[in-house]
Amino acid sequence: MKQLSIANDVAVDTDIRALLAKLGIEFWTRIPRAAGRGPRTGAREDDHVWPGYNAVTIAVVDDALAARAIQALRAFRDAHPKAGLFAWTVSVETTL
Repeated sequence: MKQLSIANDVAVDTDIRALLAKLGIEFWTRIPRAAGRGPRTGAREDDHVWPGYNAVTIAVVDDALAARAIQALRAFRDAHPKAGLFAWTVSVETTL
């Protein structure tokens, strides 16, 4: 099992959730407002100096699905380089 974590500009959040649904990822946790700084898009601090913010989505999926999701997210990011998207996986030992 893997924890798939996705941080993205809130402007593409609907697209990201649609991508997850297309992959069959039905269950996730979303953090609706997160500040951050990315190498391609700069800072999003949700203030007057650095406007905008990110959303973070977390899902626990099997290893194969996590790999497919990363591949799909990479393709999305490559097609939308200004969208602000970063994703990663970590191993999950146990779930409840």
